[in-house]
Amino acid sequence: MKISPPFHRAARAAIALALGTCAYAAPALAHNVGDWVLAPWHDSTQTFPGVVVGKSGSSLTIRFDDGTRETRIASEVRAFDWKAGSYVECQWSDGKWYGARINWLGKDGLSMQIRYVDDGTIERTTTGKCRSSN
Repeated sequence: MKISPPFHRAARAAIALALGTCAYAAPALAHNVGDWVLAPWHDSTQTFPGVVVGKSGSSLTIRFDDGTRETRIASEVRAFDWKAGSYVECQWSDGKWYGARINWLGKDGLSMQIRYVDDGTIERTTTGKCRSSN
């Protein structure tokens, strides 16, 4: 998954406002345009954060926090549920993914501080550089 500029919370909220939906919906509502979700990328077993930007039948188009887009079947998508203490995998400067715990998520909804599990390194990163293991 290529890393590019993230889709900011303000943009999510603006889309949601324009569409009359909630950008940060409860899990039962995670299949509406404007909802912040976790969805697989290509054939990955991990899920990545993004926002629903389109819906057609049982298909959802997701704009991931790294700026990429993909259409997924709605049953593959779940509500964004990351919070302090959540286990995620984040991409280190070597391009590899490592397990980490979230220390905090920023008010912008994208910035976050993590602590890598293997060596305790603390890093500030963005949601677009992290994923969930299923």
